[in-house]
Amino acid sequence: MIGQFDGTTVLVLGASGGVGHAAAGMLLERGARVGLHYRGHSEPVEQLVGKYGPDKAVAVQADLTEIESLQAGVDTVVSSFGQLDGCLDTVGTALRMKPFLDIPEHDIDSTIAVELRSVITVARATLPHLIASGRGRLVFVGSDSGKVGTSGEAISAACRGGIIALAKSLAREYARKNVLVNVICPGPTATGLWDDLVKNDEFGGKLGTAMVRAIPLRRIAAAEEVASAAVFLLSAEASFITGQAISVSGGLTMS
Repeated sequence: MIGQFDGTTVLVLGASGGVGHAAAGMLLERGARVGLHYRGHSEPVEQLVGKYGPDKAVAVQADLTEIESLQAGVDTVVSSFGQLDGCLDTVGTALRMKPFLDIPEHDIDSTIAVELRSVITVARATLPHLIASGRGRLVFVGSDSGKVGTSGEAISAACRGGIIALAKSLAREYARKNVLVNVICPGPTATGLWDDLVKNDEFGGKLGTAMVRAIPLRRIAAAEEVASAAVFLLSAEASFITGQAISVSGGLTMS
């Protein structure tokens, strides 16, 4: 796999988190130049910049809910490496699971802002560069909840369903520009967010336990397993895959 991404530049949004950090490391190891986005937690990103150097990795601080902040981040990556061939968006929220009628209005607004509106903004900011590349790849990390719904996550599931519809629409619109757009849909994944949910929230812990029991493989995913699927979709090997929502959930859903 070494050299698989030579000559390409990828922006990883959420590179300080579990899946994003794992994917960024894989891309760098395989030769990509990578823009490493973070919002507030910079240490994991700085570690990668220190390991691979500024010729390969650049840290990008941005709030994806603010259009100007995101655009400045994209501009930083393009000015640093001269192009943008791929974008992986792994950003999500970390709110407690609640029954629909118990969700506070401000949580509804913040979830939509991060999990749907910011994804639209990401697409609008990166697509011109992906088109110019002639081999663009845009990959969103969503959730299986966008396909089948999830108790306790109605608003997030609605956003994830919106991401799938957005990706399919963009895939149709930009296929002739050689831009491929896909979604990775994980189930429960071993990240800090998952640990916090199941250990520190009674309602979330019960639902989380039930989800794990429903997974045919009887375990949750490692962050690297989800990241590997995303990295594949960013690669030249995925040259005939677009408009797909691919479950990486151990068989939790099979549609």
